[in-house]
Amino acid sequence: MLLLSLVIATPLALASDVIDVARSFPDGGGYNWTAGATGVKEPVDFKGARLLEATEGGSFCCGYTFAVAMRVAEERSLLKDKSVEDARKFLKDWYGAPGGDKTLVVLAVENLGIGEAVPFEDAQAGDFVQLWREGGSGHSVIFLKWIEEDGRRVGFRYRSSQKLTDGIGDRTEYFSDAPGLNGRVLREETYVCRLNEK
Repeated sequence: MLLLSLVIATPLALASDVIDVARSFPDGGGYNWTAGATGVKEPVDFKGARLLEATEGGSFCCGYTFAVAMRVAEERSLLKDKSVEDARKFLKDWYGAPGGDKTLVVLAVENLGIGEAVPFEDAQAGDFVQLWREGGSGHSVIFLKWIEEDGRRVGFRYRSSQKLTDGIGDRTEYFSDAPGLNGRVLREETYVCRLNEK
């Protein structure tokens, strides 16, 4: 019985490092989604190469989640056999390079071999999510928890960088099919991935 409880607890325990890293970036800091902005408030380096320069004026979603993913992946030793070129390709996939697909973060971790897709209904704290909304806008976020009403999942809370939190912060959004909540997130176009453990 004890063994079973340890097995069940392991994924959540490991995911806590994603949340810890995500929260190590201070709230706010400004939002800057303009031409030429990188989306990060501090440089992202890998094996002596600079992947992203810091941008004045704030962060945006892809930059923030990419910085978190890189830090966690390095701490878990998932990148030890990866080259700088591999990391640059990972960056392009994460941000949505031309020729990619709408899954973005899922495509990125699977192409690099450091994570895998997770069925949306199985999302848990510390997973990375690419969501799409009615109207075509998208958002790269870190899943925190489900929001439920009357036993039905109507939305979720996440951490990312967005205008409404003046940069990095936690936010709740609702699904477009959840009545009375003015949600715009498309349930069928929300993609989840989870980094490998080690």
